[in-house]
Amino acid sequence: MTGKRMLLSFAHPDDETFGMGGVIAKYAQAGVEISLICSTDGDRGTIPSEFLEKHGSVGAVRVAELECAAHKLGIQRLFRFGYSDSGMMGTDNNHHPECLWQAKDEEVVSKIVAVIREVRPQVVVTFDEYGGYGHPDHIVMCRTTTKAFFAAGDAAQYPEAGPAYTPQKLYYMPAKKLMISLGIVRSFAQRQNPRKIGANRDLDLIAIYQNVPPTHTTIEVGEFLDIWDEANQCHASQWQAPPMRKWLRRRLFASQHFVRVSPKATRWARRETDFFAGVQ
Repeated sequence: MTGKRMLLSFAHPDDETFGMGGVIAKYAQAGVEISLICSTDGDRGTIPSEFLEKHGSVGAVRVAELECAAHKLGIQRLFRFGYSDSGMMGTDNNHHPECLWQAKDEEVVSKIVAVIREVRPQVVVTFDEYGGYGHPDHIVMCRTTTKAFFAAGDAAQYPEAGPAYTPQKLYYMPAKKLMISLGIVRSFAQRQNPRKIGANRDLDLIAIYQNVPPTHTTIEVGEFLDIWDEANQCHASQWQAPPMRKWLRRRLFASQHFVRVSPKATRWARRETDFFAGVQ
């Protein structure tokens, strides 16, 4: 191992793979110790009935898929918080007493601080403030992970969570603007409403596009697309993407883009190509 450590702080099984699978594979193969927080079991996800035969529940299916993907990508440590999936914004699931959306921020922050102090990552990655596509659980994880990032180094905060430790860099993972643009064009071509897309018609592509923030870091992952695809297939109950020719996939997914939150990127800063640039 290189002594480099990265913590990913996400909400559902598949967030890690669909969001940044190529990046995870790249850094894992480079010897970075990668840990993952998955705060819910994704138990409100929509899955085909045949997936329930082996595991019995939606949550159990998705956790098994997560473990498969983590192994493929090279994630060494997995921390599950066990909250219930809150469902998409505006649904009845938002009000379930055990869902992440209803959890108190201090409770979630304390859990994340404990993981940070145990893992001692130099780099932390989570969702952007819009939660990628507006999912309430993603929004909670952005807010609480950001608070935890800055609190973990303060011994006076959350003393029960272990000795203070200060991570060096925080990144947000936004939606890929090009792919959202293509999705909007495709929806119009198919005479669909781009504000009501997906299996449950609960994705608003226009709102997602409007909320993609400027990015500061580009990670090249073209050499890791095959591993990424294998991890995607682990999440078979959620993987609905149509087959794509390899040359087109390499053109569209050869790089992933991130927002550098801390140290805050200046407007004219040179674009980064490595999360660990400048890390001590």
